[in-house]
Amino acid sequence: MPVLFPAEAPPQPPRMLRVRDGLKDGLGRGITYLRVSVTEQCNLACVYCKPRTGQSQRQEAPAMSRNEVVALVKVFTSLGIRKVRLTGGEPLLRRDLETIIAGISPEVDGRVHLTTNGFHLARRARALRDAGLAGLNVSLDAAEGRTFERLTQKKGLTKVLVGIEAARAVGLRAKLNTVVLRGWNEDQIVPLARLAQREGLQVRFIEFMPYLGNGWDRDQFMPAAEILQTIQEGLGLELEEEPPLGLEEGPARLFRMPGSEGKVGVISTLSTDFCARCNRVRLTSRGELKACLFGGPTVGLLEPLRNHASHEDLVQLIRRTLTDKLACHPMRSGDQPALAHGMWQVGG
Repeated sequence: MPVLFPAEAPPQPPRMLRVRDGLKDGLGRGITYLRVSVTEQCNLACVYCKPRTGQSQRQEAPAMSRNEVVALVKVFTSLGIRKVRLTGGEPLLRRDLETIIAGISPEVDGRVHLTTNGFHLARRARALRDAGLAGLNVSLDAAEGRTFERLTQKKGLTKVLVGIEAARAVGLRAKLNTVVLRGWNEDQIVPLARLAQREGLQVRFIEFMPYLGNGWDRDQFMPAAEILQTIQEGLGLELEEEPPLGLEEGPARLFRMPGSEGKVGVISTLSTDFCARCNRVRLTSRGELKACLFGGPTVGLLEPLRNHASHEDLVQLIRRTLTDKLACHPMRSGDQPALAHGMWQVGG
């Protein structure tokens, strides 16, 4: 018989026994998806992410070491987390990202995904795949260079497109994420849909969400229904909606484009929220558990970890925090969210 508890192993339950109790919030929603911001650093300054103050953000070194990231993720996987997404900032600014992925991948049967801006993707795509990465989402908010530069404050559209192709060439599943801001890039919706149609890609259009100091207002907000209408009119075809995805595949509504392998999706965080079936939690770049993107309780896990808290102590901290997870974000009732973090810290 195999030894289930080898002496050198960390004090965690074996993987086959981990999901028995599962992880639920105070409303009984099963939590199976963890998003981890591995750095606050980013090489872009996207207008919907960074504060529009005219001042540069501090480029702090990652708060968590690679071993700390892996250790905290393992606590979550012991509670039934089945998918992990690494975000930032820009995760590829971490030189040890492949090591982090390799440490996490066996814990979730290879279901480690990445969100990246794609700038450094071309030279690292193969190493990411070899480390155990299953797929990635590339943030791409424009199909035209000048609009790309206006949104990101940096040239480099061609570099991102080359990175996407490199990822696909080594077998990584690549999707595109586009945040739509009226007055900034609504003219890019149809060109990006055509790119997906031509290349057999999936592009998902995301409603502009308010974050700390990012200048959100209703004049810049474009609802998902209008985005879909723009695509259908621009392409001159009727989109065919697919059956709903499993929760761990994300909240997007997906649509087929007849005659193409490409798909378009919309993520309607504000106009038609999906809070009732939320299955995710977030670990910020500073090791804080954030139960809801737009508010609710936050608890630091990094300090207890560094102070040698037991596995069970960390589990209890997580369970207590999720007991008070919000039923829905405050904007449903017309309130603005009170955010103590920016997008680059939380990881979206």
